[in-house]
Amino acid sequence: YKMPGTLFILFLFASIGVAHAATSNTDPSTGMEFILVKGGCYQMGDSAGDGDPNERPVHEVCVSDFSIGKFEVTNGQFRKFMPKHNSGTSQGSTLNDDNQPVVNVSWEDAVDYAEWLSEKSGQTYRLPSEAEWEYAARAGSSQSRFWGNNPDEACKYANVADMTAKKQWAKWTTFTCDDSFAVSAPVGSFMANGYGLSDMMGNVWEWCEDVYNSEAYTKLPKDSPVYHGSGEYRAMRGGGWSNGPLGIQSSHRVGLSPDFGHHALGFRLVKTAQ
Repeated sequence: YKMPGTLFILFLFASIGVAHAATSNTDPSTGMEFILVKGGCYQMGDSAGDGDPNERPVHEVCVSDFSIGKFEVTNGQFRKFMPKHNSGTSQGSTLNDDNQPVVNVSWEDAVDYAEWLSEKSGQTYRLPSEAEWEYAARAGSSQSRFWGNNPDEACKYANVADMTAKKQWAKWTTFTCDDSFAVSAPVGSFMANGYGLSDMMGNVWEWCEDVYNSEAYTKLPKDSPVYHGSGEYRAMRGGGWSNGPLGIQSSHRVGLSPDFGHHALGFRLVKTAQ
C-alpha cells in the first residue's frame, strides 16, 4: 500500500510530534527544565592551584550520563510542594519572588522535595553528587571558573558580591564588576555555561548529595563517586550572591548542617538518565 502524499506528510509530522513529546526534558508539573549532560572523565579539584586544601588532591573522576536542572529550583516551583514556604528578605530586599531561587531550605527540605517530585512524576529526581555538580559546572573547563580565571568577568556570568552589593554591605570583599543585583536574581539572568546551564556559579549555593568531609578526595573511587562516610555536614557548591572571588570557583566546596537553611543557599535537581 502506497500512502498518498498529503497523508504521508501528516503521518510524518504526527510521528515527529510523538517523538519530541517522548524525549521532552521538562517536568510537566513544575515546568522545571532539564539538560542531558553526557558522562565523561575529568580532573576534579583545584586544578588551577588557587583553591583550599579540601579541594585536593586533584584526581580523575568519571561520571555517567545525567540530566540536571537548567536553573536552580525557584520559589514558585518549591511552593508547589510547600505552599507556605517563605524565602524571606535580606536588608529589606526580597528573596521570595516566584522566579528567584528558593533559599532558606535545608538539605533535608531539598531531599524531601526531590522525593515528592519523584513520586508525583514517576521519574527519579535527586540532588547531584559533588562529582556530577563540578563536572556540570566546569562544562569542560579546567580553569577556576567556566569562563576562565579572570574574576573581573564574573558579572557577565554570575550573580556575585559586586559593586551593587558593596553599596549595602560596605565591608564585604567583592568583585570589582557590577551585576546590578544586590541579592538573588531571577534564575537565568546571566549567561549560561557551555552545557547551557545557568547560575552554576553564584546566585545561590547549591546542596549536593554527599556527606561533607575535608579529606573526601583521598577516600573516593574513580567512577561515579558519592561520599557517604563520616561527617556531620552535607556538601554545598557554587557560591552565592554574597560571595567574593574566593567562593566563586568550580572546585570550591563547603559543608553545612543538613537541617540548616541560609539566605544564599538553595539547590537544583538531577533526573537520573533513563
